[in-house]
Amino acid sequence: MAKLIIFSLLLYSCLLQAQEDRFYIRTTSEKVEVPVSTNDSIVTYLGNDTRLKKMFTEHRVKVFRKEFKYAQRDKLKRTYFVIAENKTFQEELMNLVPDLFEFAESISNESLQIYEPNDYGVTSTTGKNLGAQAVLDYYDFLGIPQAWYYTTGSPEVIIGISDGYIDPEDPEFAGKTTMFKKSSLSKGHGFTIAAIAAAQGDNGYGAAGVCYDCNIYTTTYGNFKELNQLLELSRAGAKVINCSWGSRTYYETAQEAINEMRDLGTVIVSVPHNAAYSVTNGEQLRYPGAYEHVISVGSVQHKNDEISDGLLIEEKNGKYYAEKQQYHLSRTGGFKNNNPKNEYTLYLSSTNNLDSSVDIVAPGNDIFQYYNYKENGEIFHNPFQATSPAAPLVTGTIGLMFSLNPSLSVDEVNSIIKLSATNIDHIKANAPLKGLWGAGSLHTGRAVKMTYDMLQPNKYMMIENQRFARWNFKINAAHKIMIKNEQFIEGARVDFTAKDEILINAETVLLPGENGSIILTIDPDASYNLETIKE
Repeated sequence: MAKLIIFSLLLYSCLLQAQEDRFYIRTTSEKVEVPVSTNDSIVTYLGNDTRLKKMFTEHRVKVFRKEFKYAQRDKLKRTYFVIAENKTFQEELMNLVPDLFEFAESISNESLQIYEPNDYGVTSTTGKNLGAQAVLDYYDFLGIPQAWYYTTGSPEVIIGISDGYIDPEDPEFAGKTTMFKKSSLSKGHGFTIAAIAAAQGDNGYGAAGVCYDCNIYTTTYGNFKELNQLLELSRAGAKVINCSWGSRTYYETAQEAINEMRDLGTVIVSVPHNAAYSVTNGEQLRYPGAYEHVISVGSVQHKNDEISDGLLIEEKNGKYYAEKQQYHLSRTGGFKNNNPKNEYTLYLSSTNNLDSSVDIVAPGNDIFQYYNYKENGEIFHNPFQATSPAAPLVTGTIGLMFSLNPSLSVDEVNSIIKLSATNIDHIKANAPLKGLWGAGSLHTGRAVKMTYDMLQPNKYMMIENQRFARWNFKINAAHKIMIKNEQFIEGARVDFTAKDEILINAETVLLPGENGSIILTIDPDASYNLETIKE
């Protein structure tokens, strides 16, 4: 076994193969319709435009369909999904009929590796949604269909829910839920949190949870001093426990309970709570979220990728504001001198509490509320930002990770969640909250792919596109690791072990400070308990 401090430059390349073109294309207006019929994977144009008639005849087109049937946004309403034998068809549509089509973009090979269950809501790209007409665009934002390509969860992986009553006979939880302690209803909080993390998928009802084939242990919340109800789930085998609740009081006994659960291999996920940052100023720690070895989850926006998409004006005073900007930490923000052309500034009153213990942020508003659907069939998405629904997105992601490798340690899970996150340091409006949003925005797709790749002898576990100046990162037994466009500086402590290779790309910076360290180890005998890892 060799322990190496590695500072080297490595180049690599990949080969691209010719393939059919899959792309989105948007018409110039809602009035533009493209009538087609499909028979034996051949699309025939049925309209009267001679240009389109010629193109569809000359090119083999497999799919040409309206993609977002239930969308509310104008651009999505005008978007088609297309599969053609090569890129020439897309180019001709854009160049020869510009009066009909205004935008097109190909879908990358990697993004095609997806799976969508039959209860994926109105954002489904398969058109087979049989469940609630819910908008699950936050799943797309998190890359959850990419994660489902690798696993939809394992019944052997138990997700603990400590957030209010869940009915074990409910259609989303029946046959997979064990109640340890009955909780209060708490306005349906438990139902919605459990549904986000692990509601049954592919059952044509409701909406799939993130780790929908995982099983559930449910208990009550609270007991801040000892956390006995969480210890009970951990000792019974729960791999991850969601706690969308908290207290301002630190108890050393509770920290020791967390430490014991860490030793048992259970990850605890909690929140910094919903108080406005304008009130807390990041100085109100909430427990169990702020305990060591707990993943604390703040909230982030996922809806609009352009200011113009979320631009609004207050009727009473004519004041411009914008809302729901992707990767921003507030739901709303405004502009200097009431000019939308000026720099966008967050309204900290619409920002949930953040503090230095936060590890990651995830979507916190416009999340489908299952309890409302269960009670009266209402399709309701919470309009205001909250941390409670953000946490189970992380909890479900961890369930998927354990489904691929149940031998991951708590420290490894914490490391992968951070290493795979989307860096949001470049968002100028977030600057007043620097140091309080953790590693960035959760990306379930990358976290699960990273977990999968680390077990594959012929794949690199990619660690890339991040910058870390703190935290301890631990990876025990990947086959091959590649570190690319990554910075570990100042107080970051890295301890990576690979069986075969650790490659460092030229754009990587490994410059730990006095309190940091970099240990990269090649150990051919490194291994997990592979008897418990399913093929």
